[in-house]
Amino acid sequence: MQFSVLMSVYRNDKPNELALALSSMVNQTVKPDQIVLVLDGPVTDELRETVEHFTAENSIIEIVPLKENVGLGSALALGLPHCKFEYVARMDSDDYSLPDRFEKQISFLEAHPETDVLGGQIAEYDSAMEQELAIRSVPITAEEIADRMKTRNGMNHVTVVYKKSAVLDSGNYQHCPFFEDYYLWCRMLRDGYRFYNLDSILVNVRTGEGMYKRRGGKAYNEAIRSFEKKILDLEFIDKKQYWKNLIVRLCVANMPNSLRGFLYKTKLRSKSAR
Repeated sequence: MQFSVLMSVYRNDKPNELALALSSMVNQTVKPDQIVLVLDGPVTDELRETVEHFTAENSIIEIVPLKENVGLGSALALGLPHCKFEYVARMDSDDYSLPDRFEKQISFLEAHPETDVLGGQIAEYDSAMEQELAIRSVPITAEEIADRMKTRNGMNHVTVVYKKSAVLDSGNYQHCPFFEDYYLWCRMLRDGYRFYNLDSILVNVRTGEGMYKRRGGKAYNEAIRSFEKKILDLEFIDKKQYWKNLIVRLCVANMPNSLRGFLYKTKLRSKSAR
C-alpha cells in the first residue's frame, strides 16, 4: 500500500527537533512513498538548511512553500492536495514516530479497508525527549471514539493515517485555532466515516509547561467558545452537552498554569509504566 506523510514546519520550530522527526519518517520499517513538508511562511536559515539536507538525501520529500504563516490547520489544508496517495499519515515537526509505526498501521489498514481514520496511543516526554512522563490513551473502537468525541478529542492527531478522499469530502482542515483536527473528526463522524485506534504507542511527543500554558489565556478561551459553537451547529452535540463542555473547558483554561498542569498529569493522562 502506497501512502504519503503530511507535515508542517514554521519559523519557531527547532532544527534539531525537525531533524529527529524527519529521521523517524525516513527510517521506518515500512517507508512512506512521499513526504509533503509544508513551509508555513518564511523559516530561519537553520531550518531551511535542515530541510535542504533531508531533501537532498531523500527524493520522496516534496516541499510546499507558503509566502505567509497561515497556521497549522490552513497549512495542512493547503498541503493535503499535494499528497499523491489515498492514504495520508500525519506527523508533527517536533515529535518522534516509533520505527514500526507505519508497519503496524499499514498492516491494519490492509486487513480493514473499511477504516477511514486510524490512530493510536502516544507517550508524552519532556522537552528534551529524555524522560517519559505519561501516556495519552485514547479509546479503541469506532463506537468508543464517537462517544469520547462528545467531551474530549478521541484521536491523537500526530498518530493518524487517513483516507485523503474522506477528509476532503468532509471539508478538509478548516480554520479552528487549537481544535483544527478535533473539528475535522467531528465533521467526519457526522458524515459516517469509520475511526479506529490501535492499542499501541506509535509516537513520542514533547510536552511540558509550555503545553499547559497554551491551554489557557484569552485566545484559548475564545477558541473554546468558537469550537463548541461549531460542533453545536453541526448537531454533533446537543445544547445540554454544549453548556457542560463550555463550563468544564473554561474552568480548566482559567486555572493557574501550575494547577492546570497538575490536572492534566493526574486526571487526563495515564502514568507511564516505563
